[in-house]
Amino acid sequence: MKILIVTSNYPRWMGDTTTPFVHNFARELVKQNIQVRVLAPHYEGAQTKESMDGVEVRRFRYWLPLRGQTVCYQGGALGNLKKSPLNKLKLPILVLCELLALLKEVISYKPDWVNSHWLIPQGFVASIVCKLTGTKHIATVHGGDVFALNSNILLMFKRFVINTADKVTVNSSVTEAKVKKIAPMTSTPIVRIPTGILPAPKCSIENVQLLRQSLQQTADEKLILFVGRLSEEKGVGDAIKALKIVRDKELHARLIIVGEGHDKATFIALTQSLKLNEYVNFIGWVDSKEIYPYFRACDVFVGPSKQAESGWIEAQGLTFVEAMLAGCPVIGSNSGGIPDAVQNGKTGWLVEPNNPVALQNAISLVLTSSQSELEQITHYAQKFAEDNYIISNVVNTFISNTFQRTNEGAK
Repeated sequence: MKILIVTSNYPRWMGDTTTPFVHNFARELVKQNIQVRVLAPHYEGAQTKESMDGVEVRRFRYWLPLRGQTVCYQGGALGNLKKSPLNKLKLPILVLCELLALLKEVISYKPDWVNSHWLIPQGFVASIVCKLTGTKHIATVHGGDVFALNSNILLMFKRFVINTADKVTVNSSVTEAKVKKIAPMTSTPIVRIPTGILPAPKCSIENVQLLRQSLQQTADEKLILFVGRLSEEKGVGDAIKALKIVRDKELHARLIIVGEGHDKATFIALTQSLKLNEYVNFIGWVDSKEIYPYFRACDVFVGPSKQAESGWIEAQGLTFVEAMLAGCPVIGSNSGGIPDAVQNGKTGWLVEPNNPVALQNAISLVLTSSQSELEQITHYAQKFAEDNYIISNVVNTFISNTFQRTNEGAK
């Protein structure tokens, strides 16, 4: 079995900061004896051909000079398009180059399946190429591709992809509902398969304790953790405002913010205006392999995501599952696909989005709960995360619900 994955988001080199979930998926497919090649946009300094963990990688150039390839990576295509009008002019060229590159790869590599990640532009390009070559197409929807960029013409393109694909996979219940709303008459099978995560690495108790001590100002200080993109829709501002209320109620707590993003300066200014400089740590970007000590060193993880003006919504939220896997109590907003993983009172706590007071109430509840009360929820959450989100289990589900089911139908 040979599969060709086409994506706009893939590590540019080993150790890259680019979110690795597509690579983790491809690598697990290889472990399960499937031959995998990935096609992704090029970036200055990256190789055009290489092998990463057994995955063949091909990167297509779309702009000269190479440093002008700025549509993808460095915060994601949506953010880059919003940040620079020039990137919007580059987008049609990227799509054309991607189409030609994919057509070339399909003809030479002869995959049994093309798996596109995100409906626009990869799904659209893959639909055209697969129709031209008679290749089967699985379109994977990650959420941002259906909750944003919803002009009439882009909705038409998305509907075309959904209706022409052989299978569509979605990462959550809210993504599935949105796909069905975009293409209500589709006959394409839609399968819910969450984005998978790697098993939690082992962390020494001593190192976790040392990290906790380095983050604390005093030994009795509670640590509230946020991990993610520093943008308004991720709720970073609400987390900072909630900390203000927590401290006003005389709970000794500190907010640890891990991540980078376009709105970082805004959140630093908010911290200063609320006179919280001493109680908010902006850690910056941390490698995904190094994030688990933070989950284990902190008392609670918060992810108060909310819908953005663009329509973006948290379709799944991998950090919630990672925190659960690490045994850290989790508070999420009742928004998007978050409730699929964070089940209120079972695997964590849910609050209404855009509500710092509600977030503060949940934080105070967790920070004042007994160890036995917290362990009851965190142990269940950990088992839930292992069963439903570990990458090997996710890929098993992907294989059984796509390749095998289609093959059985063909028989």
